[in-house]
Formats: sequence, C-alpha cells, structure tokens
Amino acid sequence: MVIKNEMNTGHKISITYSVITIGLVLLAGLIFYIIFSKYTENLYFEYLQEKAHVVATERFEKDELSPEKYKQVVQLRKRAIPTSQQYFINLSDHVKARGMISKYLSDTQLSDLFKGKDINFKYGDEVGCAFIYDDNEGMFAVIVMSRNPYGEAINQYIGIAIMAIIFISAIILYLISRLYAIKVVNRIDKNYQTEKMFVNNASHEINNPLTAIQGECEITLMRERTPQEYINTLQRINEETDRIINIMSQLLQFSHTRMEKINETETENVNMADFMQTFTNEHTLLTIEDNFSVAIKENLLHIAIRNLVNNAHKYSGEKPISLTLGHRQLIIQDYGIGIPEDEIQHIFEPFYRASNTTSIKGHGIGLALAHEILGKYGCKLTVSSKKNNGTKICITFKKTYY
Repeated sequence: MVIKNEMNTGHKISITYSVITIGLVLLAGLIFYIIFSKYTENLYFEYLQEKAHVVATERFEKDELSPEKYKQVVQLRKRAIPTSQQYFINLSDHVKARGMISKYLSDTQLSDLFKGKDINFKYGDEVGCAFIYDDNEGMFAVIVMSRNPYGEAINQYIGIAIMAIIFISAIILYLISRLYAIKVVNRIDKNYQTEKMFVNNASHEINNPLTAIQGECEITLMRERTPQEYINTLQRINEETDRIINIMSQLLQFSHTRMEKINETETENVNMADFMQTFTNEHTLLTIEDNFSVAIKENLLHIAIRNLVNNAHKYSGEKPISLTLGHRQLIIQDYGIGIPEDEIQHIFEPFYRASNTTSIKGHGIGLALAHEILGKYGCKLTVSSKKNNGTKICITFKKTYY
C-alpha cells in the first residue's frame, strides 16, 4: 500500500509539473508564433510597398526617365514580389474614386490615405498596399494586391515545427518529471520512515529506564525499608538515570551531527598513525602498513572511531581486535559474534540492533553516529561479517595527504 501511494503521489506530481511546464512552453510557442507571423506579414507589406512604388514609377514616369533609368526600374519591378492586381484610380472625380477605393479600404484607412499615408490592408485572402501618387497628369490612388504565398507557407511551417517541439517536449518533460518525482517521493518517504523509526525507538529506549525508575519507587514506597534497601533502590535508580543521560547525550550528539554542515576551513590535518595510537591497549593490536593524514575535525573523528572500536570490543567478548592502517584505509577487525548476513544493511540505522545481540547491553546509536560523522566527510564504510565469525569494517577516506 505504501508503494502504491508513493507511485500515485509521484504520478500526480509529475502530471502537475508536466502540465505547468508544457503550458508555459505552449504559451511561449504561441507568443513566438504570433510575433513571427506579424513580423513576416510586416516584412511582406514592406516588399509590397516597394513593388507598388516601383510600379507607379514605371507607370507614370516612363516618359520622364532616361532609357537607362527606366531599364533599372523595369528590372526592379521584375525582381520584386509578384502581384495579382494593380489599380491606378484617378482622383479627379473624387466621389467616384472614393467609391472604388472604399471597396478595399475602411473609412479610417480612406481618411489616412487622403492624408498622404501608405496604407496596408487585407482583402479576402489577399493583402494590398495603397498610396496617393502625385503626377503631372494628376493625382492617382495606386493600389497593388498580392496573395502572399510566402507568409502562409512560412507560418504553416513554423506552426508545424512549434507543435512538433511541444509534443516532443511534452513526452520528454513527462518522463523526466515522473522519474524525478518518484525519486523525490521515495527519498521523502525514506526520510519519513527513518525519522518515524528514530522517534519510536528513541521513545522506547528512554521509556524503559523511566519505567524501571517508576517501578523501583512504587515498590519501595509500598512499605518501610531498611537503610540498606533504600541505598540499593537509590543505586538502581542512579544506574537507570545514568542510562537515560547516556541515551540523551548520544541522541543529542547524533542529531547535532546530522544537522551540522561541513565547513572545510575548520578541518584539521590529522596524522592517522599518531591518532590511532590512542586506541591501542592489550586487547587492541594496531598495524601500520601505510601512514597518511586526513582533513577532518579531530574530535569528531575520535568519536566515530571510538564508537566503532568500542563496538568491536563489546561484541568480541574477551577476544582482542585488530586495527590496520593501509592505503587510504582503516580496517577494524573483531573476532566476536558477527552479524547475520541479511541484517548487515541495517546496522547503521539509528537504534537498530542485530538479532543476536539481545544479551549485550547497547542502544544502537554508536554505529549510526560513526556512520553519520564519517559520511559527512565523504568517507565510505563497508562491512563484511558472518555470524559467529567476527566482523570487519573498512573505512576508506576521501581526502588523504602523505
């Protein structure tokens, strides 16, 4: 059920993200199409105006131009865009001319035309240009019209290209967002489950000694006790109180480590050979195959290694453990009860304790804290173990100096 909910949530997130993103892409594509269509239309009108003026010059200035100049005008007209209709309307009969022109232009456009402006207009599936030409023969309204096949073809091509881009983008965006959403949901769910387990286990660990303290108090108060019995009760209460303090201290340390951000300017170069000497005793053998230094906060490194070493001692009984310093690595090997193979993946989870450790005191925070500290500095921890054959933890340091 949890997996199904995760998938549903991830699917909803990916759909929402895709719809919003594709909507924005569609809006951008539409705006681009409108702007581009307007640009091509205006560009075509400019070419049409040039053609109209060339046509008018050829029509009215033929007798006034030199042969060479007239030839140039004809060549310009031939190179210009093709037109379907050309009208030269004499304005001497104003009423008649206005009636003919009003077939193509609105009243506002007519007014602007007679003010001497060039007018661009649309008529059916054609576009046109109109202007007033003043010649020694009189004043004429010149109207040139064309179908503009280029603009239609370009707009159609751009429209198809935009739709294809939007369609492909929609598929890619959906796949990417779905993958990302599911990954995020899984990470959120994993963090939620970890926090939930952390809170539950922390409550359980703290509740046990509190219950023990409450029980001792209730039993002791049931009747009068001898001084020695009161002393024994207080000693047991003191032990349980120490246990609570120890748990709270580890919890605070673990929480602080998880929240703390690494500042590389605050690290120290720690010589590992010298550092590891502090952990040697009659039950701990240190072998230095290769010495190196690491950039890390020494107090945090000490907490992490101490927890790992103490853990190795705890589950080895009276058997000694070995520490081996090699190339960029520290290996901690014990020869104790080991860890069931199917439980190794959980040992760095807060409060997790292997099924074969019930007879040994512990809270399951030490390994999680060590893993959190070393992980902050990019160190890699690998564990190999077999039940009743000991455990080997290998720490590979990310940044080392020789």
